[in-house]
Amino acid sequence: MLDELTADVQVLRRDARDARLAPVQSLAISSEQYKGTKSGAEIAPSRDGRFIYVEDRGENTLVGYRADADTGELSLLQRLPSGGDKPWGFAIDPSGRWMLVANAAKVSLFAVDEATGGLSEAGQSVDSATPLSIASMP
Repeated sequence: MLDELTADVQVLRRDARDARLAPVQSLAISSEQYKGTKSGAEIAPSRDGRFIYVEDRGENTLVGYRADADTGELSLLQRLPSGGDKPWGFAIDPSGRWMLVANAAKVSLFAVDEATGGLSEAGQSVDSATPLSIASMP
């Protein structure tokens, strides 16, 4: 779960038998040195669930985490620029190899390394007046 106003990721465990949620972990998505207004924008898992990706609107970054299969806890994988200002949304295409990121005035393309979970800017973008979200079609 991503909290937009505090820019924190909350990892929860669901007990289906008792229909209860229990907190597992809380992580600030912004870097320690960032002192501006915090704002989370989007969160999604990789296709196989091994990685979690988050947009940090305040810091204009994408943050990748590795998810521990046993505990659900996240560990920082990478933090990189979102390809523009004020990222609002992203989607991973059905192949799992590409991520499209909606920034304030353009949509940027990132390659997803399925083995490591790492993101890299693909060097391609399209100007758009006010993209807010991305939908990936199968």
